[in-house]
Amino acid sequence: MQNVKIPVFYYHSIGGPEPQTLSLSLFRNHLDLLLKHRVKTITFSQLIEGDYSPNEKLAVITFDDGLLDNFDNALPELIKRDQVGTFFCVPGYDAITRYVNPHTERWSDTPKSGYSIPFKSMTREHRRELIQQGMEIGSHTMTHRKLTQIEPREIESEIHGSKYRLEEELGITIKSFCYPNGKYDASIIRQVKQAGYKGATITWPGYANKRKNDYETNRFLIKNPYYFEQILLGKAFSAYSFLASGIRFGRFSFFQ
Repeated sequence: MQNVKIPVFYYHSIGGPEPQTLSLSLFRNHLDLLLKHRVKTITFSQLIEGDYSPNEKLAVITFDDGLLDNFDNALPELIKRDQVGTFFCVPGYDAITRYVNPHTERWSDTPKSGYSIPFKSMTREHRRELIQQGMEIGSHTMTHRKLTQIEPREIESEIHGSKYRLEEELGITIKSFCYPNGKYDASIIRQVKQAGYKGATITWPGYANKRKNDYETNRFLIKNPYYFEQILLGKAFSAYSFLASGIRFGRFSFFQ
C-alpha cells in the first residue's frame, strides 16, 4: 500500500545542556519507534527527488544549525540503527560558539550577560565525516540571518554563498535548504530556486506533500514519544492524538 503520509522531523540540539535541547534518551526513543514500526529513513533530497519506493513506510530526520552535539550524540545513534539524517549546516558558524539564556531561552552568537549556556558548532571536518557515514548536508545559510529582514545583496550571499562554500569543501552538490527561523517569502523562494537547490524546509507542522511546493516542505518538531508515534502512524492531526498528548498550538507547537 502506497505511503501517502511521509513525516519530516526536525531537531536542534541533541543531548546538550538544558533547556534548549532534546535529551539523548528521548532521541533514542524516537529512533527506536522508527524501528518498531519498520519505518525507513531517507534524506531530504531523496524525498524531494522521489528517490524511494512508494510502497515503503518512510520518514525524514533533519537537524538545524549544525551544532556539534548533533555530530557527537545524534550521529552514533543513527549509525547504530542504520538510519540516515539531513544536517542543515551554517558554514559561517564554524569557529563560533553560540550561547543560550536559560531564562528566556533566546540565542546569541556572541558572549553577553545572561547568556551562559554554550553550544559549539560543527566544522568542515565534521561535515566531511557525516558525508562519509552516508548522511546528507544541506544549507541553513552562511550565518543564520533572518532572510526577510536583510538587504537583497546579503540574501544572495546567505543563500548562494553557503551553497558554494559547502560544495567546495565537500566536493558534492548541495541540494537541500532550510530557512533560518522559518522566515521566508515568495522572493526568498525564487532566490533558493535560482541558487540551484532542489527543495527547502519550513517549520510549520504537517506531512510532506508532493502536490505542494517542494520549497515549502512541512516538518514536525517533537519531544513527546507518544505523539511522535502517532505521527508515524499517520494520525498527527486526529482529535484523539491531540487530547492524549496535550499538544498545544502556539510558538512552540508540537515541541512537547
